[in-house]
Amino acid sequence: MEKKRISVKQCGGLILVAAVLLLAVIVGTVDIVRENRRESDAFEPANFTTRPVRAVSEDTPHGEISVAHIEFINDNFYNRMAFSFPELFTAQWIVEELLSMGYTWDEIEVQEFTLESSRDTYPMDAIELIPGIGIMDVLHAVGGMPFVHLDLRTSEISQNVILTVPGRSQCDTFIVVGAHYDSVMFPGASDNASGVALILESAQRMRYLDNYYTIVYVFFGAEEVGILGAFYYVNNWSQEEHDNLLFMINADVLLEGPDLFYMAGYYDGYNEYMPASNHITEAWDEIAQRVSAEHDINLVAFSQGAFGPSDQLAFIYHHHTAMFLAGIYAIPGWYDMVMPYAFFDMVSVLHSPRDDFYYINRTWPGRIEANMRGFSIFLEELLLAEY
Repeated sequence: MEKKRISVKQCGGLILVAAVLLLAVIVGTVDIVRENRRESDAFEPANFTTRPVRAVSEDTPHGEISVAHIEFINDNFYNRMAFSFPELFTAQWIVEELLSMGYTWDEIEVQEFTLESSRDTYPMDAIELIPGIGIMDVLHAVGGMPFVHLDLRTSEISQNVILTVPGRSQCDTFIVVGAHYDSVMFPGASDNASGVALILESAQRMRYLDNYYTIVYVFFGAEEVGILGAFYYVNNWSQEEHDNLLFMINADVLLEGPDLFYMAGYYDGYNEYMPASNHITEAWDEIAQRVSAEHDINLVAFSQGAFGPSDQLAFIYHHHTAMFLAGIYAIPGWYDMVMPYAFFDMVSVLHSPRDDFYYINRTWPGRIEANMRGFSIFLEELLLAEY
């Protein structure tokens, strides 16, 4: 009896079918695991193990730690869209970094929120009140964002990671330093691995420094879909917390251009295009002039930019003094331009596949190191000053 032989073509077809079936099983299994995982337990202390991180000392160059963090986030947490598993995994990694620095769970809080709860606390009048918030209109943003991503959490949960570093002051005054860690559908090296990396380095350095005020570092979730994490965070404050906030500093898109902008002010309730100034913003100008001269850093003041589209707007809305740090371009006529619309003319890789560590490093050699060094030095001086 003659045995039937399977042709190479038939064999290849069978292998392809088997591979497709295997992939379907794997994907299905992963989906089942993700569907059934207890997301509320994701941040239980028992789920985390500390690991050694690079030690920091007075001799460690400013920005060096940040650059390593940016590359790591770029390579390992691509497509960190709001309410997705990659966003969750990034938050877990941030917690692991903080624990590895020597911080404890007594100093770390994970504030979870759902899409529905964040909408419930969103101040709809803010959309018309401040143009920067209007351009981030949560209802249109969430409804129109390209959520073509297979890794969204069915629970629709995001989270803010909060670290509190006590100061030596006996008063209840505190400072908030924030950066969002979610992204759009790209590596997000500038937007906003750079901001996350900056405040991670700052938190690590602050363990060995003598800060006067208590510093609260907040890693915000769900910024790209309407500043949801930041609004949820500050809108759940008590009146006492509002009274005790000295100021807020937000770090976002630090690698878009070579000019290190600091954009500061507060909303006085009258001019929605021009932030007001006070003794804190005046002190910041003095610090910026000194740091620029001593460290050869190109720090650029642009008060209108405080109304730029990022997390500081949640604090601006509540009339708090805030600063927006961004590495962008000082284009011709920039000082007379109106935020937030000017902002989109001053960036280079925002919300594009070019927002990638290696593309930025190859296209503008030295920018990442220079910007992170400058912002790291400046932020440290701002946090150690007494106001």
